[in-house]
Amino acid sequence: MLALTREPGQKIVIGGGISIVVLSVSQNGRVRLGIEAPADVRIDREEVIQKIKQENMNAAQVVTDTDEAAEWLSRINRNPNKGTS
Repeated sequence: MLALTREPGQKIVIGGGISIVVLSVSQNGRVRLGIEAPADVRIDREEVIQKIKQENMNAAQVVTDTDEAAEWLSRINRNPNKGTS
């Protein structure tokens, strides 16, 4: 990881196509950043990415549960006496 010290108004350029500028630093240490990037570059906060990953995992589990339920129902339909064990 590269650690840099910047002041409000100063920029960091990444790969020639992405610029990050320090907009302000509040008294409590909170930093506001501005990011300029090509339209095809997706920019997300890390916590948003983590939430999306978790929601995708939850959705995948629902699909798995649905598939298991469908298989169970299929077995019951083939042999009604063996589905309730």
